[in-house]
Amino acid sequence: MNNIVGQPVEGEDFYDREDETSRLWEQLEQGNHVVLLAPRRVGKTSLAIRVGAEAVQHNWRFVLVDAQRDRDELGLLANLFENLKSAGLKVPILARLTEGVAWLRRSARGRVDGFGMSLELAGNGEEEAQTVENLINQLFEELERSEDRVLIAVDELPVLLTELNRDDETSARLRSFLNWFRGLRLRYRKNVRWLLLGSVGLDSFVEARNLTQTINDLQTASLGAYPEPVAIGFLQALGRDKGLTLHEDVCAAIIAEIGWPLPFFLQLVFQRIYWNLGRPPQQPTLNDVTTACEQLTRPDFYKHFEPWRGRLAEGLGPDEHRAAVAVLNALCTAREGRTRDHLRAAVAVRFPHDDHERCARLCLVSWSGTDIYYARQQNRAYLHDTHFVHFC
Repeated sequence: MNNIVGQPVEGEDFYDREDETSRLWEQLEQGNHVVLLAPRRVGKTSLAIRVGAEAVQHNWRFVLVDAQRDRDELGLLANLFENLKSAGLKVPILARLTEGVAWLRRSARGRVDGFGMSLELAGNGEEEAQTVENLINQLFEELERSEDRVLIAVDELPVLLTELNRDDETSARLRSFLNWFRGLRLRYRKNVRWLLLGSVGLDSFVEARNLTQTINDLQTASLGAYPEPVAIGFLQALGRDKGLTLHEDVCAAIIAEIGWPLPFFLQLVFQRIYWNLGRPPQQPTLNDVTTACEQLTRPDFYKHFEPWRGRLAEGLGPDEHRAAVAVLNALCTAREGRTRDHLRAAVAVRFPHDDHERCARLCLVSWSGTDIYYARQQNRAYLHDTHFVHFC
């Protein structure tokens, strides 16, 4: 089992998640489109790949579209069409759409302004010109009539949505795209399923812009940290690959230092421990755990944790981002958590001229946009990890 840090994994390098895989696949197979909600670095893309493998075993085709480099609607469509072709789909109109969108993108020579779905593709011979939207409808109608069933996973969709909303105070273009996408999902669901995920939560992104209705057709799935027994098994599996025996007390110490055993954190700490052990490596001790975690908090390792802070602003508006930072600042200094009232008060300090209702809303939106969890029994919120990640 390879220790692949910070990248999607598949095959034998994907550990456990059997319950999450079966539940997510069941939702999709039963006819639902799903949005996977989970904090950063939890393994959403890896889970999508595993669910895709499950789909293939059930004679579906699987397509994974990474939207983070797409700057407009046509970029996403070109990405999607190329992946559909690579998956072996042979619906006749796919070739025309692929070529037509590529021609439009070359003609635009950069980011397409306006509403990309309404652009026209020239007709062939006596055929009339048709909009991209009409041709996409034809594509999905052909898919619905075919014997192919397709699972389409779209990764990092909120990154593209942020681009569509850039320099547009009315969010008209963003609203148009999201409404179109919702309509597409609702009309064509016999042979096509969508799985949406990303480092920025889609739910918090649309909530901050009052567009929640554009995703209310999506079922939700979640993914969290490993339970402690699974985390111990994961660490021991990583150790076996390197010829190391990680005793349970060493594994428990790693989990205690991390606080919330994401696969990413476990892999990162294991990597540091292994590199510190010398060659040939000695068997790790409790002191090795402490040393590795102290090293990871140094500035030269901060790149591993920047996504928690650096990407926070991508999914939130300016005020929601200020509120989120206030919430995180309050939490990162309190491992025991903070009450909801305490967090509302922290947000109110940032917005002294706003009324209680608006501060409460800002707190709620920032809450859903950050990597925290809430214990209803104690009415307290907690940052998933206060050892490595700090917001100031």
